[in-house]
Amino acid sequence: MREQIMGRFVGARVRRVEDHRLLRGRGRYVDDVVVPDMAHAAFVRSPWPHALIRGIDTTRAAALPGVYAILTGRDIAAITNPLLGMFAFPGLYDPWHWALAVDRVRLVGDPVAIVIATSRALAEDAAELVDVEYEELQPIATVAHAHDPGRPAIWPKANGNVVYAASESFGDIEAAFAGADRVISETFRQHRHANQPMETRGTVAEIDADGNLTLHAAHQAAHAFKWAMAMCLARQPVWTSVRDLFRQREQTKAIFAGARDFLRANPTVIQDTRQLMPIMLRQIANDPMRMVHLSRMFLGLMATPKERLPRVVTGDIGGAFGAKTTVLREDIALGAAALRLGRSIKWIEDRNEHLVLGAQARDEQVAVEAAVRNDGTVRGLRAKLTMDGGAYPGFPFGAPMFCRIIQAMFPGPYRFDAMQFDIELVASNKPTYVAYRGPWAVETWVRERLFDVIARELGLSRAQIRLRNIVGPDALPTKMLTGPVLDVRMSAKATLEKALEIADFEHWAEEQAVARAQGRRLGLGIATYIEAAPGPPGYMDVILPGFSAFTGGEPIHAVLEADGSVTVHTRQIPHGQGHETTLAQVAADELGVPVQAVRVRYGDTNFTPFGIMGTGGSRSAAMAGGAVGVAAHTLREHIVDIAADLLEASPADIVIEDGEIHVAGVPAMSRTFQEVAQEAIRRGSMGNTDRLGRNEAIRVHRDWNGGEGGWAQSTHVCWVDVDLETGQVKIPRYAVVEDCGEMINPAIVEGQIRGGVAQGVGAVFYEKTTYGEDGQPRSGTFMDYLIPTTMEIPEIEIHHIETPSDIAYNYRGVGEGGMIGAPAAITNAVEDALADLGVRITEQHLPPTRILELAGVIPERTD
Repeated sequence: MREQIMGRFVGARVRRVEDHRLLRGRGRYVDDVVVPDMAHAAFVRSPWPHALIRGIDTTRAAALPGVYAILTGRDIAAITNPLLGMFAFPGLYDPWHWALAVDRVRLVGDPVAIVIATSRALAEDAAELVDVEYEELQPIATVAHAHDPGRPAIWPKANGNVVYAASESFGDIEAAFAGADRVISETFRQHRHANQPMETRGTVAEIDADGNLTLHAAHQAAHAFKWAMAMCLARQPVWTSVRDLFRQREQTKAIFAGARDFLRANPTVIQDTRQLMPIMLRQIANDPMRMVHLSRMFLGLMATPKERLPRVVTGDIGGAFGAKTTVLREDIALGAAALRLGRSIKWIEDRNEHLVLGAQARDEQVAVEAAVRNDGTVRGLRAKLTMDGGAYPGFPFGAPMFCRIIQAMFPGPYRFDAMQFDIELVASNKPTYVAYRGPWAVETWVRERLFDVIARELGLSRAQIRLRNIVGPDALPTKMLTGPVLDVRMSAKATLEKALEIADFEHWAEEQAVARAQGRRLGLGIATYIEAAPGPPGYMDVILPGFSAFTGGEPIHAVLEADGSVTVHTRQIPHGQGHETTLAQVAADELGVPVQAVRVRYGDTNFTPFGIMGTGGSRSAAMAGGAVGVAAHTLREHIVDIAADLLEASPADIVIEDGEIHVAGVPAMSRTFQEVAQEAIRRGSMGNTDRLGRNEAIRVHRDWNGGEGGWAQSTHVCWVDVDLETGQVKIPRYAVVEDCGEMINPAIVEGQIRGGVAQGVGAVFYEKTTYGEDGQPRSGTFMDYLIPTTMEIPEIEIHHIETPSDIAYNYRGVGEGGMIGAPAAITNAVEDALADLGVRITEQHLPPTRILELAGVIPERTD
């Protein structure tokens, strides 16, 4: 099958199909949605980071003309189920929580009531008139606060504010440290970020004439969003259903045994999930605790009345970077309010709301010890990760899962004998910890910073120490110390060697010395990493046993329409990645049609195949690309069979070129796609094809498990010029050497890399979410939270290595890598520029004042 993916479009720099619409202002985003008699919502939000709610008086607000309703936390709790955690880790306290605060607020901006009115302005005016009586509590604003036994627990039923602790060893850690020549230790801190997409969050909860709910939402995973909303809006409490399952074993058996029949009989309730219940059974066989977590979520769909099962439509999305993978509480409150009032309601988050309480990520500290030999060999590592998870757990994926991924990825592309990894997750009075482009990226930053520290301590070359420890091709395939497989296509060493060549690293010290003699402080930083894209088979199961079975493969519908056009239905939700182009390229090559002849449909749970996973985790090209290839190949076989009958030829003699179907060597003997479609419809009426839908001729459904999966790998090189009069850092040159295997569209790959590097520049020099000791946010506007512009982003040169696969459709992703490698390369370069001053960089954020402090130009601040 190898030759089938070496087509005309795959590998070509095809212009993005969607740009014709988007660049002309014809995109349709959630704020563009307007429905008849639509009301608007605003939230009453807490001014305190931590307080008890002693009373709420809505009298003044409700008296305003045009205010339809004001619902408090207790009102919403009476008509919804709480959000529940997805994974049960030993030692994790994962509380259920309501859409609105009921008796306690846990961060500034915590929603305590929702106001529904004729306009957004009126709703906001009314929200200001809602009187809330608070009793302030001491805030948990820092890790030190979380460890202070004198401060109140954010979740009273938890044992303090450390909500998850774990420790795991790999290899003989004692022997590794006993055999070391030296032990080098350091503590590194990565600051808190806000995702900051151009489009903030937003939802329109539309109620139709029959009382059905449609949610127009900016969300990265439409079916997961539907799943969570169904769970929370179900009339029957989900935990009651789970309790009943445990009490009645025969009922439990009957439910599971009848799962297939139930799913077949209820296609509108749960689409394409015939395998879900058996998968759940396999998962819980050896882990009864998972029964609670999986059953209570799945029963949200099973027990939800039809009128409470929402349809989700996403439309165009103006960026996300992980911010829109999480189901947040405002969405649930909005859906519940719409159902309660029988009225459509819109809520669009403003920028201040997004900055103060929207998507936030990072905020980790890693204390690490390295057992090293004098030649630079790293024998073992001891690391302790402390993560600030915020006040509320994320759903479906949150801080505990990211802790585990960071642990699994910590060795990266390097070889160590042993590692001990400790995890500590604390709760704080800050927003929910969410995914942010490369949510495990702290492992790369800490590891690559550590290599530079070790090199300077031992007097070795920074390149030499990496080359000594990196896994080379002769050692492949092998396993990372933590379990994931490094397959034969893992080329991190090749990217490092190529990057060192591009940088002329051998002569860098001479160039730097000449510059210093001229009064210029130049620095060169390198960073090498691997990106799970989406990782080898079973990668996530190493981190979360049963995860792959639960999420399943990637489903795709490929459809030949009645008019002869082709539609691909995917659960992936693009928000800048170019899916309408790349997936069409794969399908077009398989079918022998132009890219423009393939329509990619997404973002509507009534039409797209069911799946919990949406777009994220660098999985779209690898999973959806492969699924489209398999489905389109099967669709082509159906088309060829019908065309062969029409042309009275052998299927082996049928050729499809540029959308024309003909007999090989006899172009005049031809049929159009429309003629084949009409024949398929005729046969479908006699039950001879897999025809589904009134306007469809042939529909093919296929799942793709990712093939061999694999890693994307890269080395970043950054050159900096540091001005010690102003603290400003210029980046005169930046280079990336990457290998994501065979590329569907190199232009889109390069756009993803450049975008990630730009965010890395922002992370190091500009962006930081800050809080005072009192728990009050200090970065609530773009005056305080700085975003780099195009003027601050350097030219980025990209060099490709394409390590091929022998398996068709075995694409790899690349979406997160730029943001993973850039902070490490940049901070390493800055330290290199200041190394002769004895500077060691242990924090990632380096604004001008911090540069001057590190260099000793100005005294360090103590606040």
